Amino acid sequence: MATVKVSTTISCSRAINYAEKRAEVKDAYNCEITNAKQEMAMVREMYAKTDGIQAHLIIQAFSPEESAQLGAEKINQLGIELAQAIAPDHQIAVYTHVDRKHYHNHIVINSVNIKTGKKYHQHNEFKYVKARNDKLLKKHGLAIVQPQKHYEKITSPELQLRRRGATPWKDDIRRKIDAVMQDKSISSYNAFREVLARSGIKLLESKKNVSYDLLEVNKRVSGRKLGSSYEKETIQRELEARAKKQEKRTRQALQNQHKSLPLVSNANRQQKQQQQRQKRHICHVRERLRQNAVTLCTDKHMRWFKAQKALEPSSVVTYYAPPQKRQQFAKKQTRGRSFSR
Repeated sequence: MATVKVSTTISCSRAINYAEKRAEVKDAYNCEITNAKQEMAMVREMYAKTDGIQAHLIIQAFSPEESAQLGAEKINQLGIELAQAIAPDHQIAVYTHVDRKHYHNHIVINSVNIKTGKKYHQHNEFKYVKARNDKLLKKHGLAIVQPQKHYEKITSPELQLRRRGATPWKDDIRRKIDAVMQDKSISSYNAFREVLARSGIKLLESKKNVSYDLLEVNKRVSGRKLGSSYEKETIQRELEARAKKQEKRTRQALQNQHKSLPLVSNANRQQKQQQQRQKRHICHVRERLRQNAVTLCTDKHMRWFKAQKALEPSSVVTYYAPPQKRQQFAKKQTRGRSFSR
């Protein structure tokens, strides 16, 4: 069985210096293990993310039985696989220590994404890491354990209160924030603030972080002191992800609704096309009939009109005389009357 502990550091170099001193085996991902400290610092400087949390730390510990069975090389590789599953686009360094018969990995994850330049944030980071670790253990046929408690940022007074069975006021804040974040319908920062206020916690924002004011005891604490899961950027990232999922579901529902509407059948479309073709055909026939009538009149009476010299040949082409008019015209000509247009 393998357990995990999660923490953060504002000094990545210090964490690497401590981890590599006693390392039996070491390896890296997205950087060279011999220059991991310098390459991680270079990425943070390139994206101007040198302040605040510089690295996320994970301790992955194995039992004596598994340590003897797997060996340091295999355990180090398991640490690499775990870190890749957690932060695939971050620089990773894994140092395997041998503590008596217990093998454990010190995993250092650079906080800045090498592709986007954004910092790594994950609400309820311990639960996220533990889920990935359990999946990895199951893949390799190793035992999965359910630890009773996990790493948190707790002070000595809080620890003493817990030992006496009392609930520290910071734990009360954590519990209320967790309860609000478990409501998946909350997808905006304003909604998070309003629901938290109804729980008795006032949200106070600064430029880079947030503070929580527990009104019933008039106590205030920053999100950073509560743990990385309660920091401003972590919560904002979680709420933004929820908003995107809701928008995607809404868009998909509209598309499904549009598909379910009754559509014009192929028969109706073909009927409309047939009607349009018939209209065009009728217009075409009418135009041809008009042209043929002028042509017939011209061919039949051209010589007679030329003999009478009543009209010029060029103007005869545009003359149209219905049959009744032509008969009346012929009778008038037999009486010796002249024709005038």
